[in-house]
Amino acid sequence: MMYTKLLKGLVSGLILSASLSANASQILFAHVNTSGFVNDGNGLAAMLSAAGHDVTTRFLNDAVYDDYSNFDQIFVYDLSGNSDNSAIQNANYANIGNWYNNLAKQNLILDGRIISSYSRWTNDNNMSAEDAWIQNYAKQLDLRGGGLVLGTDHNVVVSGINSINSAIGVGAFYGNYGTYPSSQAVVDTNSPLYLDSLDACRSDSNNTCINDNSTTGFVATGLQANGQMLTPVAYHGSNLDAWNYAAVSSTMGSPTFGTCGGADQPPCSVPAPGSLALFGLGIAALGFAKRKRA
Repeated sequence: MMYTKLLKGLVSGLILSASLSANASQILFAHVNTSGFVNDGNGLAAMLSAAGHDVTTRFLNDAVYDDYSNFDQIFVYDLSGNSDNSAIQNANYANIGNWYNNLAKQNLILDGRIISSYSRWTNDNNMSAEDAWIQNYAKQLDLRGGGLVLGTDHNVVVSGINSINSAIGVGAFYGNYGTYPSSQAVVDTNSPLYLDSLDACRSDSNNTCINDNSTTGFVATGLQANGQMLTPVAYHGSNLDAWNYAAVSSTMGSPTFGTCGGADQPPCSVPAPGSLALFGLGIAALGFAKRKRA
């Protein structure tokens, strides 16, 4: 069983790597701090390099950088439990925010359990390798002209990265729910980020899951202050829970949630039930209204 899982992950990774090599991007993988699961983060960066991308790794507490315009994509990784708001870090957060706000294509992925895709965590949970999952972030951003990935975990480690969320006008990472309610997150099969190679969920083999056995944090969904719609990609519970319990969200949209047919979104070729789409948009608007009042 274990060998089958490893082989499936290896094959899917090789296929995706081959498809990406012809469209390599300049990617910055930025650690918020020199502490906080650095080896795990470097492992995620290595997945991107293995897909043929030119990856630069740096630490945002080392120096102030002003070369962000050299990159097609930026991955920010925050697993630091420190108070990561030094003058140097804040300057880099502002520069990354300015880079994103000036992009012609403002594509965004929020991942509140990104460390769970590293091999140490998938192995611990007896799940297939998720190299292809991380590589598909880069692939989908590349197809849409670049963009930003913000990856972190529960609310003990988000003080730095949430400064970038604020700078670009999206809701904060939040929550400290442990492995709530399980060590897996259900993936929307209509999302552009979905992959056939992912594992079946243990709670329901009809669904597909990604690993989520780090201490879970949740991500923003719905209409954001910057005018963007963040659609659930992976979540806990059913798709009716997705807007409130999303582990991953993105601007890429999905027919499942009625966010499709727009720029850089999939066509609405897989119709969601009308009531579900309206429910999702209603929840999104309600969430935005609550954040505005807060």
